[in-house]
Amino acid sequence: MEFRLIYEGPLHGQGAKSPHKWEIRRALHPQLRRLWQEQPLKDVAADLLAFPARGALPSVVVEKDGLRFAPLITRRLHLYAEISVLLFRQQPRGTLITDGGDIDNRLKTLLDGLRIPRGSNEGRQERPDVPDPDPFFCLLEDDSLVTKVTVESEQLLRPADPDEVLAVISVHVKKTRLTPENMAI
Repeated sequence: MEFRLIYEGPLHGQGAKSPHKWEIRRALHPQLRRLWQEQPLKDVAADLLAFPARGALPSVVVEKDGLRFAPLITRRLHLYAEISVLLFRQQPRGTLITDGGDIDNRLKTLLDGLRIPRGSNEGRQERPDVPDPDPFFCLLEDDSLVTKVTVESEQLLRPADPDEVLAVISVHVKKTRLTPENMAI
């Protein structure tokens, strides 16, 4: 299974705080929710998103301190991901480590934003203005399930803040082994 996610907004590098990672999760949630409504996930979504688990398929939903997260890439389903990022940013080509161009730290922040939080309140506002979705769709159960990452950097040619990016995230879902639970994915 292959698909793409789009993130547009600030992407901080070194020292990015957890609230920023939560903002990335919130921005990607609607796209991941829609993915679960499309084939091939649509056929198995009712079982995999049931909490607690019901039927023959395991639930992918993880509860952390009253919040429920639904990652697509999980150990339970024997899945892992290869990710390719096309990153449009303000800095010209070749400025990888200066003035907001710190690609490796920005990439780590993006990967953290793709996974469920380590704790439900990791970076979450005490009383968010908008209620959290239930379940909260995330790409990864844990960022250790990413086995390959490639990044291509291009210059964003429109006016924007130095930390603003447009990231096209290509995801290739792979299986560690084929099981009845992951055949449709």
